[in-house]
Amino acid sequence: MRSFAPPLKDWSRSFSLHGLWVNLALEDLRDRYRRTVLGLTWIVFSFALFVGVKMFVFGPLNAASVSEFGVYVTLGFGLWTYINAMVTDACTAYMHSRAWILGTSTPYPVYLLQAIARNWMIFGMILLVMAASLYWNPKPITMNALWALPALAMYLVSSVWVSAILAPLCARWRDLYQTVQTGLRLVFFATPILWMPRNFDRLATIAELNPISHFIAIVRDPLMYGRVPVDSWTLVLVTNAVGLLAGAVVYASTRRRLPHWI
Repeated sequence: MRSFAPPLKDWSRSFSLHGLWVNLALEDLRDRYRRTVLGLTWIVFSFALFVGVKMFVFGPLNAASVSEFGVYVTLGFGLWTYINAMVTDACTAYMHSRAWILGTSTPYPVYLLQAIARNWMIFGMILLVMAASLYWNPKPITMNALWALPALAMYLVSSVWVSAILAPLCARWRDLYQTVQTGLRLVFFATPILWMPRNFDRLATIAELNPISHFIAIVRDPLMYGRVPVDSWTLVLVTNAVGLLAGAVVYASTRRRLPHWI
């Protein structure tokens, strides 16, 4: 238990430094879109454009109506965009903060929280497009739609342990970053975003075995269909519980060696 005291102190200090990691996240976004005409509006524009193209290409392959498939793709792709970006940024969180880690005594979780904050700022703009798409949902919105809020909170929890695990491991083994990127590209096609499980029996089985499908379902199902996917919620809660434990162990066992790895 004593070995977990310094890591807990790191995280406690990092949360108290919320002004630092929020401003670092904002500066990242300013640098990314500096001197562009549309600025942060590029986030909404590019997302809406991608959704439109995907609907045009893959819509005829699905039996659902245009409006249902449009909402289905918008919600699914919006959630996937966050998951993909968060996992990718988690891999490089420490490597991108190399100068800060080597030159300051700032606790390491600050850089993980910086990556999480940056991705939630982007996700917040995408959520606006996702919310607007519900106007075309064929089914009326019910009170079960409120289950999407705790579901999004699960995304926040997942972001913490994913970052705590991937950031140090990718700093130690650089090939892991490339492996994760390749894996995400493959998992995308195994996730029900551009196709509906009810239309493909074999793909429905794949979706059941894919954890990311369940993370998407706990948000999309209440919003689109007014139902709460209990099985998906169970898997997400268990995954987060195991992930938090694994994240604590990985952070505690790697924090002293991190400066040598980066």
